[in-house]
Amino acid sequence: MVKSVEGVVKTGARANEKKYYKNARNGLHCPEQSLFIRPMLSKINLALGTALAGIALCCFVEPSLAQEALTAPVAASENDDGDGDDADNKDDKSHRRRLRTSGNVVNADSTLLAKASESLSLAATSITETAEAEGIIVKGSFDIYPVEYPALPPVEGTRINSGKKTSFVKPEEFPVFPNNDYRDVMATTPGIIVSEEPSSPIINFGYRGLDSQRSEFMQVLKDGVSIKNEQFGFPETHYTPILDAVERIELIRAGAALQFGPQPGGALNFVMKMPRQDAPFHFTTKNVFGSDEYYGNYTAIDGTVGALGYYLYYDHRQIEGFREANSDYDLNAGSGRLVWDVTDDSRFILTLDAYDEEHGEPGGLRRREAVNPPNSVFYEDDRNASTRFFDRFELKRYYATLEYQKMFSEHTQLDIKAFGGYVSRWSKRQRGGGFGTLPSGPDADTNSIQLREAYTEGVDARLRHDYNLLGDVSTFAGGAYFYHALQDRRDERGQTPGADSGTLRNLNTGETWDGALFAENRFHFGRLSIVPGMRLEFLQQSVNEQLNVAKAGDGEPLASQADFSFVPLFGLGVDYVLIEGQQIVSAPPIAGEKGSETKNPPPLGITIGGPPRAEIYGTVSQAYRPRTYGELVPTGASTVVNGDLKEGNSLQFELGLRGKPLPYLNFDLGVFYFTFDDQVGDISLPNGFTSTGNVGDARYMGFEAATELDVLSLINGGAPSPYGNFLLYGNITLLDAEFTSGPNNGLTPTYAPDYQIKTGGIYRYKDIVKVGLIGTIVADEFGDANNTFERAIPAYNVWDLTAEVKFWNGRIGVFAGIKNLFDEDYWGEVRDEGIVPAYRRNYYGGFAVFF
Repeated sequence: MVKSVEGVVKTGARANEKKYYKNARNGLHCPEQSLFIRPMLSKINLALGTALAGIALCCFVEPSLAQEALTAPVAASENDDGDGDDADNKDDKSHRRRLRTSGNVVNADSTLLAKASESLSLAATSITETAEAEGIIVKGSFDIYPVEYPALPPVEGTRINSGKKTSFVKPEEFPVFPNNDYRDVMATTPGIIVSEEPSSPIINFGYRGLDSQRSEFMQVLKDGVSIKNEQFGFPETHYTPILDAVERIELIRAGAALQFGPQPGGALNFVMKMPRQDAPFHFTTKNVFGSDEYYGNYTAIDGTVGALGYYLYYDHRQIEGFREANSDYDLNAGSGRLVWDVTDDSRFILTLDAYDEEHGEPGGLRRREAVNPPNSVFYEDDRNASTRFFDRFELKRYYATLEYQKMFSEHTQLDIKAFGGYVSRWSKRQRGGGFGTLPSGPDADTNSIQLREAYTEGVDARLRHDYNLLGDVSTFAGGAYFYHALQDRRDERGQTPGADSGTLRNLNTGETWDGALFAENRFHFGRLSIVPGMRLEFLQQSVNEQLNVAKAGDGEPLASQADFSFVPLFGLGVDYVLIEGQQIVSAPPIAGEKGSETKNPPPLGITIGGPPRAEIYGTVSQAYRPRTYGELVPTGASTVVNGDLKEGNSLQFELGLRGKPLPYLNFDLGVFYFTFDDQVGDISLPNGFTSTGNVGDARYMGFEAATELDVLSLINGGAPSPYGNFLLYGNITLLDAEFTSGPNNGLTPTYAPDYQIKTGGIYRYKDIVKVGLIGTIVADEFGDANNTFERAIPAYNVWDLTAEVKFWNGRIGVFAGIKNLFDEDYWGEVRDEGIVPAYRRNYYGGFAVFF
């Protein structure tokens, strides 16, 4: 049970009870929600409808169970002083926010503190510990504050992070970035490489040497729900949320597949902002102007009225681009979130999302060689040249998530998400072109038009329960996952280079049914945590061709292929706390986006098990990559599929040491090793055909180190400096990656540089001034598995300078920046059509209004 810590603070029983219920209720805001409802066009909606009905029924589960459980801890303080009501009312506006906790819990005004030998598990984070337990910091605004530590909390809502290498970054800790700059916002996160595609809003994330193209080998999530076009059969990621609406970005490495399903490259989870509760209405607008006619606008309103909270935003971005032609894009997106507190211990969260973007594809360039193909366009002659003048790409995405959260007691929490949506990917591309060449010949008078429409729906149900085992609190977290997707693919041949429609050539339908059972258990014994886990994946995929002109012309029959896979995954994580301590710290200020100090700052709180701290962690876990629709049934007439085609599989090892030995210093050092076997590729056959099969294995091993030092806190003897904080950060990834079998044996996988260094400094004074100098240094790498000269990417070194200032009591803000400060001439991506040059030095500036 949770009791007051003697000698720290005493408040009235009624105040305690009121705030306890409030914290329990508000803590239900777990960092996993999602986006925009529109009528589901899927041919199968039964599963989603059933799930929604089930969630609605769950709302009415006996709330008295949770009420009784929450009342018990409060009874212990019934005889405390009774003067807390006035204080509570006085600060009610400041404290009516959704508080989040992790580790041993202390609320913002110190009314609830965990005894050294007791434990508590409330809402978004965890469960708690002994005197050697994880520390906790509570933040009063809509921001989520996990422990300010180089890892996520050991238990977070219905999820276990203990024993895994994790990290997180909060975009609002940086100055304003233009154009959704994920390269800068991921600056303090090692292991992630961002391959820049400046003529579109698409972001390509690579992970420790796995291909970054469309983030295919990472699981990319928004509030715990996959945002891939189609999670299994078409796992490309064309959509990422606007950074202004993101609360934090979490990265879970080895072991992520046990919680979130396929892909060997870990999981990247965008945790979106929640409505603020301190007022019924807040307004924010940011307007950014930059080079090449860039303009971006982000406008949001949020607040809480009674039991209903809301958060709505609109995102618009447009640019002409720096290439000779066809490098423009235009994007419009909106999102709405409603949070309904049904009872003190349950709530619904409805999130709706709409996203519509179109961009040009200006084509790629090539480097001059001794022998060059006709119509080559060379990077050395004009890096801004275009080779494609008609190619366009459009993405439309409409998605909805309904989440139900229920706290049955302080030790048991349920989270159910029902989600579904529609994604349309359309492109038109001129034929007759090659790598870095202008289209030519008869084919150049035509184009290829492709439309893929994916309808997806699913349910993710998770339960976390804490229980006593040998005098400590252990935790079980598990659940079930259901997913269905239907994709229609249509290929046409246009009769002009810029045609929007043409003659139908291919038509097929792919369908995926997936079900999974997953569970992890954290056995906690003092400083030692052991976390075994498993996931049982049941995957059914099928592709049926209705039309294939090329196959018909060669006398080949249409393909109809179905495949079932049962993929069991297992993992084991271990965490041992080497050093533990206790320190009194100030609770973070309660401030919205106005940047000024709160009128009612919370008093000092106790961080039990705070710094100094150091721990060893280790993980061994399995992951896999399912077959795509294109691998199951290729559309080409001369391509056949190997009869025993298997999904790719990965075995991952992680061992590290992390900690916060001083209040102003944290670090994370680790080594990793993983294999990625049975990778799928094409093999050339003697008769001119190609065979799609499992072509080889690869292994990846390396070292990662990351550290952050608050210089001003160091100068101030470890206490927060009145002059703000100046964070010097640095992280490095050293990588040795190699194919160990197959046609590329001995070669280096794509986007696997030997080293990647991120370093810089960020100065922050309260929420008023932010200045950042951010550097990214990347070694040579290749954009293809054959390691050819034309697809080589030379090393580059890029620095950005950004600044933001707020004034008039934080209601007005101005910001500006120089991207690629030292005018580095480089490229970070190579596609089939050629080298994609990155931006040289460019500028931006703008203003923001808050009230």
